[in-house]
Amino acid sequence: MTKIQIPYGSRLIDVDIDGKLLDPKSSRSKDNSKDQDVIKHALENTIGTKRLKEIVNAKKNGKIIVVVDDHTRDAPTEQMLDAITEEVGEERKERITLLVACGTHAPPTEEELKRILGNPFYQFNVLIHDCDANDLVYLGTTSRRTPVILNRNYVEADIKVLTGDITLHYYAGFGGGRKSILPGISSRETIKKNHALLVDDHARTANIDNNPVHLDMSEAASFAPPDFVLNTVADASGNLVDAYAGEMNAVFLKGAEIAKGLFCHETGDLFDVLVVSAGGFPKDRNLYQATKAIENCYRTVVPGGKLILVAECREGIGDAYFEDWMNKYASYEEAEGTIRTNFVLGGHKAFYMRKAMKRIRLSIVSELSTHVLNRWGINAYKSVWKAVEEEKNIKDRVKIGIVIKGLDILLVPATKINR
Repeated sequence: MTKIQIPYGSRLIDVDIDGKLLDPKSSRSKDNSKDQDVIKHALENTIGTKRLKEIVNAKKNGKIIVVVDDHTRDAPTEQMLDAITEEVGEERKERITLLVACGTHAPPTEEELKRILGNPFYQFNVLIHDCDANDLVYLGTTSRRTPVILNRNYVEADIKVLTGDITLHYYAGFGGGRKSILPGISSRETIKKNHALLVDDHARTANIDNNPVHLDMSEAASFAPPDFVLNTVADASGNLVDAYAGEMNAVFLKGAEIAKGLFCHETGDLFDVLVVSAGGFPKDRNLYQATKAIENCYRTVVPGGKLILVAECREGIGDAYFEDWMNKYASYEEAEGTIRTNFVLGGHKAFYMRKAMKRIRLSIVSELSTHVLNRWGINAYKSVWKAVEEEKNIKDRVKIGIVIKGLDILLVPATKINR
């Protein structure tokens, strides 16, 4: 037996499991003191644009808006804002407004804002994007018929800056870059229309080739392109690997290349049982967020095998539409048919979960209601060990895999598997 510590909420749980650990690559030991140097280097060595201070100097009284990730992301926002302030000059700070890119997420609380922004929370005017606001600006329609309706403060700013991190995204391929605009500061209608493209086979994790979701996002961003983008790439342990700054598409492509090397893990095996932690809080704050770990990993489970998601879900299911669709649509076919004809944000998570459950048996170790999970066809447990042992009692020889950061790894089976 091997004792492994698995993230669960804000703590680690010790589990004795005889299995293969599938861990995303780690770049180096954590050293926050060097992060500022990495970010500063990016600002001094831009890709495809002038330095930010030159852009700001060219518009002497221009209003600057800096788009930042919300409380559901792990970007080093405080460090990026400190570096941006140093780059443009302290004397220009009063020209900067921060815009929190919430997409359709609930707005962050004041405490959450303090956590993600740190000292800049007290230094800048902070606005929170509302996808249902009545003053959003319509800019046109993409070639895929997505209406581009964006935050007015962003559209009317003289200098537009995006910040964020580039990591895996299960239908846009990767986060970062254009995603700060769509979904970050877009209308609900814009987001729904774009996300309905996820049924395409090319809309999948770590893929941007012919990916209609990614291409539509990029086209939408071109309607109000940023003047400057600063994106970071961190490994699954939160260690900053690198940062890139400059023109949006150039920065995104460079970061996505690095992220793919970090997060894609080719397994040589398929597993009878795969234990997958979402990665602890905030990644397992609710089931809506934690389901990404299932999508990232289930293809390396043998057909009919068992995936055990370990996610505390202290905030419950996390989305009313997701819960409603799981109640209404008991099969992948039903969810797919509905998402094609009546796309609803939140419902797409049910589509992905039902798709995985068509291939594998799903169990969840969480604080969620056992009754609700059982009604959805999911086995509920309070113990990882019990979930694994139950499977070993059925089958003599069980090949077990263990993932401790399921949102930060894409398991790629060496054997080709139909999606």
